[in-house]
Amino acid sequence: MAFIITYTYTNSIIDHLVESFFWGLEVDKNYQDIDSRDALNQLFSDCLNNSPNYLLIRSLHELGDSFADILRAIAFIESLNIEIIAIDQPYNSSQFKKISNPNQADKLHNIWQEIEKIIYQRKLQKGHGKNRLKNLPPPGRSPYGYQKGKEGYIINRSTAPIIKDFFEYYLKYASLRDSVRYLKEKYNKKISHSTALQWLKNPVYRGDLAYKNNCIISNTHTPIISREEASQIDRLLKSHRRIPSRSASSPHCLSGLVRCKICNSPTKITTVTQRRKQIKYVYITPINCPQEKSCSSWNYQKILVETINIICQDLPIIVNHINSPDVNIINQQIAQLIKEKKQIKNNLKSLVLNNILDKETAQIRTIKIENEISQLNNKLNSLPPNNLTDMIENLSLQQFWYDLSEQEKRFYLREFIKKIYIIPNLQYSKQYQLELDFIFT
Repeated sequence: MAFIITYTYTNSIIDHLVESFFWGLEVDKNYQDIDSRDALNQLFSDCLNNSPNYLLIRSLHELGDSFADILRAIAFIESLNIEIIAIDQPYNSSQFKKISNPNQADKLHNIWQEIEKIIYQRKLQKGHGKNRLKNLPPPGRSPYGYQKGKEGYIINRSTAPIIKDFFEYYLKYASLRDSVRYLKEKYNKKISHSTALQWLKNPVYRGDLAYKNNCIISNTHTPIISREEASQIDRLLKSHRRIPSRSASSPHCLSGLVRCKICNSPTKITTVTQRRKQIKYVYITPINCPQEKSCSSWNYQKILVETINIICQDLPIIVNHINSPDVNIINQQIAQLIKEKKQIKNNLKSLVLNNILDKETAQIRTIKIENEISQLNNKLNSLPPNNLTDMIENLSLQQFWYDLSEQEKRFYLREFIKKIYIIPNLQYSKQYQLELDFIFT
C-alpha cells in the first residue's frame, strides 16, 4: 500500500490556511508550515528514516523561499526515490527523471519560469502585506485630493477642495454627468464618467484604506467626506442601479421609472416646442411598443401630478403595514458588535506584552478585526433612517413635493419607487391608469 505524505507552506501575511480536506484523499501524514520551515526540516529528517512513496504539494514554490532552495529541496527528496506531485504545476518526478526530447525540456523550462515568477510576485505581496500591517497606503499613485506622507495619505491642499466640491455638487443634484460637467466648467478639470464613479465609490475619500481581497481598514487618514455624506452617496448609487444609465442623470425626475404595464415597454422623455413660442411640451413616449396600434404619448406633467397624488395617498398606508424590524434595535446590535470587536483589538496589546502572541501575529489579527469593524460600520451606515415615520409625514403632503426642485423630486422618487406602470386603455389611447411599485412592497 502506498505511503503518502503532504506538505504545505503558509505565509500568514498573504496566504489563507489550508483546509484539512483540501487533498480529497486519505494521506498518511501532513506537514504544515506557517511562517517558518520547521515542518519541512522535519519532513527531510523523517524521509531519511522512512521514505514515503509520494509527496503531494500544492505548488513547487512552497518547498523554499528562493529558487535555489526549491531546487535543492526537490533534488534531495527525489534522491530518496520519492515521487513529488504538484497540483498547480504539471510536475511529476517520474516524468522528468530523464529528459529525452525537446518537448520535455521545454515543459520543464516553463515550469521553472513559472516558479521564478511566483517567487517574485510573492516577494512583492509580502512587502505590500507588511505595509498593510502598518496601515500604510497600497502601492501606486495617490488618489486625487491626497498625497503620501510619512505615515500615510495627507490632504493635498491644492486638489482636495476640487474633489470636495465635486462630492457636494453630486449630493445636491444626484447627477454624475452634471457633476463631471461642473468640474470642467468651474475648474477646467476634465475626467471621464468612469473616473467620477470610482471617486464616488472609493473608500479612501471616507478616511479608509482599501486593499486587495476587499480588505478595508477604517479611519487611517483624514477623510474628505463625512460618513453621513458617504451613506447618502451609496443610497444614490444604489437607486441609480435600478434604472438605465442614460436616465440616471436626466433632468426629468420620472426618467427611467415609467413603463407600460401591458407591453412592458420602457419609455423616453420627449420635449416639443412650438415655432416662435417659448412654451415647451413634455411627453412620455413608449420606446418598443409591439402592438399594431402603438400606445400614444402621455403628458409628462399630468403623469407627475398623478404620481404625487398616489404617493401622498398610498405611501403612509404601506409604511404603517410594513413588518420590518426596528431600526433602532438593529443599530444597537451592530454597535454592540463593534464595541466587542474593539475590545478584542485592545486585548491583543496585553497578549503581546505577556509574550503570548508575537508582534506580527497580533498585527495580522488586528488587520482582520479592523476589516470586520469596517464591514459592520458599512452595515450601520446603510441602514434606513430611523425617522422614517417623520419623513413619510412630509412625503404625504402634496405641497412638500411642489416645493422641491426637479433634482430633489428625482432623489425622493428613486428612493421609494421601483417602477411607475402606465396601464393604457387599448380602446381609448388617451385614457390610462397608474400603478406604483414601491420599494417597500
